[in-house]
Amino acid sequence: MADIQSRKIAWPRLGAEAVIIVVSILLAFAVEEWREERRDRDLEREYLTRLAEDLDANVAEADFQGRAHVQKVANARTVYPRVYQGNESGVEDAIIVTASYNASPSATANWVDDTFEELKSTGRLSLIRSTDIRQTLLAYYRFLETQDWAYELMSTAYRDSVRARMDPDLQLRIRSQCASREVGCRVDMDDYDVEEYLDWLTANQELADGLRRVIVQWTRAGKDYLPAVKEKSVQLRRLIEEELNN
Repeated sequence: MADIQSRKIAWPRLGAEAVIIVVSILLAFAVEEWREERRDRDLEREYLTRLAEDLDANVAEADFQGRAHVQKVANARTVYPRVYQGNESGVEDAIIVTASYNASPSATANWVDDTFEELKSTGRLSLIRSTDIRQTLLAYYRFLETQDWAYELMSTAYRDSVRARMDPDLQLRIRSQCASREVGCRVDMDDYDVEEYLDWLTANQELADGLRRVIVQWTRAGKDYLPAVKEKSVQLRRLIEEELNN
């Protein structure tokens, strides 16, 4: 009888131990889940901060491009009478040559999208809990991508024609001495024979058509596209700032 009693299973104690084990496991899972959630929130905050910095850079770029557009259009208008009608209008040849080049730079803006591309490529976009921010972010960079493609095409034909005809060394000199692209900038051209280039430039109807498109599209971009980029950047920046302050 004593042996039977000694072999009785201590169910209450085993039950208590089982409960402790289960609770310990559940607690460990809860702690790990809390840690993962904390890491995700820290990452979210880091990405939101970086996105805000990218948007600040894009606002600055929109302002810079807006100022640059004024100079680009002014240069295009300076050279247009010579290209369209052969009208020299008293403007020095050196200024015409320089203006024709300064109306030809690539129109592509340097929009910052590093953080957004990282979020997409790593699959971390879901870290941003705000549906409003995610949707606005996707729409914002889609707008930049589609509009920038058309924006680049504005000056392609004219730019390619001018740069194919002008002496590459002269192009370097103009970029060096007239970096601000202000109308009226003079470059020393004594070392270059620009007569052939000016003959090609004068009353060139095909070139005039390309230059006219440059003037129209750049003017439109300065009035519509760039302000739209700035406005969208500021609106998205405000959403992110509100989320960071929550």
